This record gives sequence, structure tokens and C-alpha cells, in this order.
Amino acid sequence: MSGSGFTLDDTSRMSAECAVALRPEYKTMHADCRQTEDIPLPHSTGILLRPRCRCVCHRPIADAS
Repeated sequence: MSGSGFTLDDTSRMSAECAVALRPEYKTMHADCRQTEDIPLPHSTGILLRPRCRCVCHRPIADAS
């Protein structure tokens, strides 16, 4: 894959809750996602125990000042 390679159809980089929430009848499940931060493996450098969910619902809203 070139670039980020991420599309809304790529659920492999999302939490289970956000992947299911792509379906219209489960939209409210985004609020149940708890994978909002990368959790590193203790005593390691650059190895993640659990990566954060890459769903667009977790991106911070830019300040419109």
C-alpha cells in the first residue's frame, strides 16, 4: 500500500466497536470505543501492545478561531 492506505472500508485498523459502527443501525457504538491511545509494550521502544483506533471519529476537532 502506498501512502496511508486507510479507507473507511479498512476495518483492520479500527476497534471492533468502530468497525461495527460503520453500519447505519449501529452508529452509536462509536461512543463505546476505548482504544483512543496507543499503549506501548512495557520496557520496549516502538512496539505497541495495543494501537489506537484509527477511525475518523477519534480525530480532534480543529479550533475554528
